[in-house]
Amino acid sequence: MLSGVLTEVYKDIRGSIERKREELEAEKLEIENASHQYEKNYRERHGQVKVFCVGMREPISLDDVYVAVQFLDDRSRSRYGSPEDVERAFRQRYPNRFILSADECKDGTVVANEKHYLMLLGGPGVGKSTFLRKVGLEALKGENGNFEHACIPVFLELKAFTADQINIKALITEEFRTCGYPDPNRMTETALKLGKLLILFDGLDEVPTANVDNVVSKIGDFVDRYSQNRFIASCRIAAYKGGFRRFTEVEMAEFDDAQIEAYIKNWFNSTPDSYRWQLDTEMGTAQQCWNRLSETNHEATKELARNPLLLTLLCMVYDNSQDFPRNRAALYEDALNIFLKEWMAEKRVRPKESISQYLDISDEKRMLSEIAAKNFEENRLFFSKDELIDQIQKFGDGNANTPPAFNASKILETILVDQGLIVERFTDSYSFSHLTFQEYLTANYIVRDTRSIQGLVSEHLHDEQWREVFLLTAGRMHAADALLLAMESEAAQSINTDRLKVLFRWIKRIAALTDNRYTEVTKRAFVIRKYWSLWLLNTMHEKINNKTHEDRNLDLYRDLYIDIDLDLDLYFHLYRHRGLDLDLYCYFDPNLILYFCFDLYRDLDLDLDLDLDFYRYIDPDFYVQVSSEFADRFDKELEARIVLVKRMEAAKIFKGVDFQPIVLRFKTQQEFIKAVREGKAVDPPRKSIHDTWLSVLQITDEMLVMSHAELESCVRYLRAVKLMIDCKEAGGRVSPEVWDGIAERFLTLDAIEHKA
Repeated sequence: MLSGVLTEVYKDIRGSIERKREELEAEKLEIENASHQYEKNYRERHGQVKVFCVGMREPISLDDVYVAVQFLDDRSRSRYGSPEDVERAFRQRYPNRFILSADECKDGTVVANEKHYLMLLGGPGVGKSTFLRKVGLEALKGENGNFEHACIPVFLELKAFTADQINIKALITEEFRTCGYPDPNRMTETALKLGKLLILFDGLDEVPTANVDNVVSKIGDFVDRYSQNRFIASCRIAAYKGGFRRFTEVEMAEFDDAQIEAYIKNWFNSTPDSYRWQLDTEMGTAQQCWNRLSETNHEATKELARNPLLLTLLCMVYDNSQDFPRNRAALYEDALNIFLKEWMAEKRVRPKESISQYLDISDEKRMLSEIAAKNFEENRLFFSKDELIDQIQKFGDGNANTPPAFNASKILETILVDQGLIVERFTDSYSFSHLTFQEYLTANYIVRDTRSIQGLVSEHLHDEQWREVFLLTAGRMHAADALLLAMESEAAQSINTDRLKVLFRWIKRIAALTDNRYTEVTKRAFVIRKYWSLWLLNTMHEKINNKTHEDRNLDLYRDLYIDIDLDLDLYFHLYRHRGLDLDLYCYFDPNLILYFCFDLYRDLDLDLDLDLDFYRYIDPDFYVQVSSEFADRFDKELEARIVLVKRMEAAKIFKGVDFQPIVLRFKTQQEFIKAVREGKAVDPPRKSIHDTWLSVLQITDEMLVMSHAELESCVRYLRAVKLMIDCKEAGGRVSPEVWDGIAERFLTLDAIEHKA
């Protein structure tokens, strides 16, 4: 692939000397051998991926696993006046996880082709070195690669630039000599003169601090002298102080979802073990891994996957166990340790300048945990440099064992440059590199102080932003019993009105255990799901009935029933198109029971579509206008619902409930549809299936009247129950006796009485 470039270089070396045919043939063979040897040498040294600190024991081909990277379109590090401005902007933009990503990105390969001199910046583990090596591999492929310029790549690791006297040309010559190029000195000189080299300077941040200015100066002089060549350099963003005058500075973006998915697929497709590759292909392991990572309960884990180094760790974890650990705290501890110590240790970079001269790792974790927790408690994700230095200094002042060498400014610099756990997002606006790390360190702080457990529960049980902290706290505790009991007690306070108490008494009474296939809490969850669907329908019915008859457009009903799936979206879609006020959105969360029940009784073999009854809204005149196609669908729906009601009856969820009236109502509806299709003049059924459900399930009109405050209280309680279940799953250890007692009291008033 390099033979064309080498031929041009050799022609310049030989000049106009006439040679015999034998000499030309020998030279051609020499060029081909040198090209092959150089490419082989480059691939062996720079075309493999092996990261020991994440558990890799065998290298894999960089070409096989590589995913195209993106560069941020504009660093824009001076857009905001203060950390508070940054905080407000990002909270408005990312209301859930505050994932910091770019508005627009540029393809990395495109930028590398466009720019003659490129300085690549980014945090630890984002793939800077990998990108440089990949560009070199593409250059080796010549016309078959994605690098558009005919160049010989030369990869130089700047951590080797430790001496005062740095001879970059000699280092390039040594690369050519190693690969067997004849006359490597003249080869280097000629290639540089012709501008045929792509020189890749990797890791300016890995140069000893005392020698950085010297290295920057030497590289600058070299680039000025041989400016016709192409140059790409890399540096951690926190370590970069400028000095590369000719270079365009770009910042690497973290992976987006498409890149994460592509990397996972590449990873499992590139395993060197042919047997495991075959198994992974047959089982679709890569797709299963991506699907698992995309689940809502792995949102925080997926956030870590935006860093390629940590994504490699996640692939290794999934590869070894075919799942991600239930206790995520252990996984995050491994990820944290990679940045705290293992990554820099593996790269053998600046050991004399490590943070260990100021703090050992355990003390640093305590310090970071304190910083994370205190800022999270104040609802702050961004902070200024002075604030960070002040918090580091306070930690040092509060420890009698703090060494005399303790220097808050130097410690922060080391965390920023070497570890990357805290990053500068914009000018003087810093945050933890991932919100997940701040949450994990906050949990770590809470676990160290048992008094913080009660404060966590009483202050933040109903705060969605603290959900991950609860899960990680449960995972970090030796036993999560105290946390779960405190959560139960706090949650029970939400059942605070007579109407809510009536509702929960009804739930316990009608879902009393009559069959051992499902637990009591499973049945109560199904019962409350049914109640909420009926409540929602009742509310919608009342709002629609408040409209005039002229406003009740039959075409609207027909379109809705034909085109919209029978789920909660039907009601909200209807709600919008009816032109009604949107009060309901303010106090009803459709996720309230839907997610809660699916997670809580995923083993229950019932179709929840049964809950979504819409018949109450149909005008009597509507039946005579329906098309044959719609009548067929309507009839099939009715038949399916009869089957589902019978399954519901067989599941024995409800105690003392006779489902036959419901079955009869569906059959009456079927008979009416049949009569209409036959052209008979018959009156439609007047009794609502909705009302039949209320009668059968013994739900009174009073139970369906909920105030705004009562709805909010019920939502808070149910979310707290869901969180308790998740904490139990995420916990390192939970006493069976404690958990059985808590679970038995779920969705009843027993929790209140137990507290009393």
